[in-house]
Amino acid sequence: MSEQSLPTLPMWRVNHIEPSPEMLALCANGPIHRVRFPSGHEGWWVTGYDEAKAVLSDAAFRPSGMPPAAFPPATVILGSPGWLGSHEGSEHARLRTIVAPAFSSRRVKLLAQQVETIAAQLFDTLAAQTQPADLRRHLSFPLPAMVISALMGVPYDDHAFFAGLSDEVMTHQHESGLRSAARLAWEKLRAYVRGKMRDKRQDPGDNLLTDLLAAVDQGKATEEEAIGLAAGMLVAGHESTVAQIEFGLLAMFRHPQQRERLVGDPSLVDKAVEEILRMYPPGAGWDGIMRYPRTDVTIAGVHIPAESKVLVGLPATSFDPRHFEHPEVFDIERDENPHLAFSYGPHYCIGMALARLELKVVFGSVFQRFPALRLAVTPEELKLRKEIITGGFDEFPVLW
Repeated sequence: MSEQSLPTLPMWRVNHIEPSPEMLALCANGPIHRVRFPSGHEGWWVTGYDEAKAVLSDAAFRPSGMPPAAFPPATVILGSPGWLGSHEGSEHARLRTIVAPAFSSRRVKLLAQQVETIAAQLFDTLAAQTQPADLRRHLSFPLPAMVISALMGVPYDDHAFFAGLSDEVMTHQHESGLRSAARLAWEKLRAYVRGKMRDKRQDPGDNLLTDLLAAVDQGKATEEEAIGLAAGMLVAGHESTVAQIEFGLLAMFRHPQQRERLVGDPSLVDKAVEEILRMYPPGAGWDGIMRYPRTDVTIAGVHIPAESKVLVGLPATSFDPRHFEHPEVFDIERDENPHLAFSYGPHYCIGMALARLELKVVFGSVFQRFPALRLAVTPEELKLRKEIITGGFDEFPVLW
C-alpha cells in the first residue's frame, strides 16, 4: 500500500451506537492494518482479539505514557510521575501494588451499600426535576464522582472543580494551545491533591489518600509519585464510567427487547453489564490504547518496525468473530463474553471492580425506578464529546 493510499483512522463510532462502516471494513481485511492517524503520523492499528492480547502482554512494547520522542502523548497526564501508564516493569508493579488494595474486590464489596444509597438519592433527585431532565447532570456524572470522592477521601462538594480540570486534562491535545491548557489543568489538579493529602496528615481515615501517605512514609513511593497516583485515580475513577452509563442506557433504548428481558429478570444484570462493557468499553468514543515497540516485531505475519506507533483497538476486538458469536448483536444473555474492555496484561484497568459495581447498581435498578425512562431527543441529536478521550455526551435529556 502506498503512502498516499493509507486510510486515515476516523473515530470508531460516528453515530453513537454502531461502529462506522469504514472501521468495520478495515477490520474485515485482517487483524492488523497500516493506517494514518489523525495526527498525521503513520502506524498500525490492531483489531484482532488474539493480536491485541499479544501486544498488550508483550514487554517489547512501551506503554502509552512512554512514547518515543517523535510521538508526543495524547494527553499531558501520560508521562507524568505516578500515572500508571507512564511506568513499566518493576516500577509499574511497585506503584500498582500501592493503590491495588483500594480497588480490590473485597474493598469494593464493602462500598456496595454506599453506592446503592448514592444511586437511590440521585434517582430521587432526578425524579424531582422538571421533564425533560439531563440524566448526565443528575445521575451518570454525579454517581461515579461521588463514589470516587468517598473512596479517595476528598469532599464531594469539590467534584465540579476536579471534574472540570479532568476534562481539560483528557482533551485530545494535537494543538500546542490545548496542550498548554491541559498542562496547567494537570498542575492545578496535582496542587489540589497535594493540599488534600496535607489535610489527611491531621485527619487520616479509611481512604486512598491516607493509604498513599502511609506509602510515602514507608518509603514505598515518593511524594510526587503519590500525588500523581491520586490525581490519576481521580481522573480515571469517574470519567469513563460516566460514558458507559450513557452508552449503556442508549443501547437499552435502541434495543427494547433486551431492556424488557432485563426488567423481567433482574438476575441478568451481571451479563447485561458485561455486554455493555463489550460493546461500549471505557473511552468508547476513542479508538484504543497506544503502544510502541522497542525492537522490530512480527505479529500475525505483519512486520512492525521498532519505534512505531501501534494502536490496540479495544473496541474493534469486541467484533472479532473468532471469539464472539454474532458480535454485531447487542445481547445481554451472551454466555461467552471474554471482552478486553479493561485492557489486558500488566496495565489492565485497576478500577474494573469499581466500574462493574457502579454499572450493576445503575442497570439493576434504574428501570424499576423509572419504568418509562426514554430519550427526550433522537439519538442523532445527542452531541458526542469527541474532543474528550473518555467520550460520553454533552447532555443526555430524558423523559420518564
